[in-house]
Amino acid sequence: MMRRIAVLCMFLASATFVFVSCSRKEVRIERETSAPVVTPAPTVRPAPVVIVRQPPPPPREEVQAVPSPPGHTWVPGYWAWEGNTWSWVAGHWEQPPERMATWVPGQWVQRGDEWVWRAGHWQ
Repeated sequence: MMRRIAVLCMFLASATFVFVSCSRKEVRIERETSAPVVTPAPTVRPAPVVIVRQPPPPPREEVQAVPSPPGHTWVPGYWAWEGNTWSWVAGHWEQPPERMATWVPGQWVQRGDEWVWRAGHWQ
């Protein structure tokens, strides 16, 4: 009887060891960081034509609070016309589509009594 108990204990210990060593559960710890907002470079497509009858507000002063990720360029914010009002689109870091590309900021251009949006683009 003692022999059976010893064999049973050895069997259970071996099975436990095999089970524990074969089943590995990956533990991930995620935490919130103050990493910079990075936007991948958009695909090139024509920007919609926006024409407004009132001038945009003056540009806002933006503070680039977080340091630039390596190889990224600051794309400044701008005023966008949404519906019937002006809305500020905040600046962000963006990775250029090519290493030597530079960002040409968008701008509102006055044409007579209208304002036309020229979208920013990589050059």
